[in-house]
Amino acid sequence: MKKKIRRSSSDRFLAGVCGGIAEYFDIQSKYVRIGYLIFTLICSLIPRLAILPVGIYLILYLAIPQETAGGTWSSFFHNVDPGAKMRNNSHSTQSQTGRKVLHDAHERKSN
Repeated sequence: MKKKIRRSSSDRFLAGVCGGIAEYFDIQSKYVRIGYLIFTLICSLIPRLAILPVGIYLILYLAIPQETAGGTWSSFFHNVDPGAKMRNNSHSTQSQTGRKVLHDAHERKSN
């Protein structure tokens, strides 16, 4: 089977572009990231090329599909979960039996 380049879903720092390139060429991702950092530093010395590394990364992000199904814009912010705060504030959890377990529950006094 032919090897295809994909953005990495496990070895990622921002969007998995460098991790995917490293997996495709069978090298460690730290070398790809260091090379990209050196390229960015060299381009930052020349004012007209300063935006080039950001543009290349964005183009690669949009052009390379994600390793798992459905590479969407939300995959760029993979750690952001808007409902996490609401779920963490609730004082109940699901047990392994599927029953809801209440924590810090207090009974109301009836008159």
